[in-house]
This record gives sequence, structure tokens and C-alpha cells, in this order.
Amino acid sequence: MMRTVIRGFAGLVVIGLAVPLRVAAAASTEQHTIVGEVVDPGLYLKEGRHGPETTDQTYQAVDGGQTLALLDSANGTLYLLLPEEPGEDPNELVYDHVNKQVKVTGAVYERDGVHGIVPAAVEPLESNDATASSSSNAQPSNTSGSTPPPASAP
Repeated sequence: MMRTVIRGFAGLVVIGLAVPLRVAAAASTEQHTIVGEVVDPGLYLKEGRHGPETTDQTYQAVDGGQTLALLDSANGTLYLLLPEEPGEDPNELVYDHVNKQVKVTGAVYERDGVHGIVPAAVEPLESNDATASSSSNAQPSNTSGSTPPPASAP
């Protein structure tokens, strides 16, 4: 009887040691940078919708408690935004960039096909619309070396 108790206890100790090792294997301390769009994962997963036309719906969801996600522009992977510590708001760094392209740097995690990132830094990227409008207003560059003619008044 005593041997059975000792074996049972030894088995629990081995299992107890193995579980934290498995959990630790999924953790990432290395920083990764992902470029993508900040999206409402519910709207994206259920309806496939994202982009500027869904901004009002995304803010409604976030203000109701939804955690945002990052849709990787390179491969379409959806990364849930995760807090650094329990109780922290994972949306804090990206809230002002809903449905816009950003560059997020942080620790990346993956478990059973689900991806997540703890954002450490978020950098907004220029939108295509802003780039297009600024380039359409730009004056052509003068490569001939001569002085360009004065601009005509409207």
C-alpha cells in the first residue's frame, strides 16, 4: 500500500514538472515585427470584413470590451493582441489606429494554431490614400538643371 502511494506521488511530481515545461515552450521572449491592419477579430472571422469602412463597427466592439487583433499583411495570419500582465488593456497602443496599417513589435505566441502578440511598440504607417494625395499634389522634380518656370496663378 505504501509503495502505491509513493508511486502515485512520484507520478504527480513528474506530471507537475512536465506541464510547466510544455507551457514555457509556447512562450516567446524574442521580439518580432509584424506589419498589418488593426481589426476587430469578431467581424473579420465571422464576416471576413475589415478596412476603413468598418471603423465605426470596430470602435463599437472595442468600446464594448472586444480585444483587437492584427491582420498580417504578408500572409493573412490573425494575431490576437495580448496584455503584458493580467488586467492590462491590450488595445491601449493600437486604439487610435483601428482599421489602419501599422508596424507592431512585440513577443509572439502560438498555441494550437492560434496566434497572439504582446505589443511593445506600435508605429502607424502612411495610408495609401495619404500617399496618393500627397504625391498628386507634388510638383514634378526638375532634373534638367535649369530653373523651372514660375507656377501660374489659378
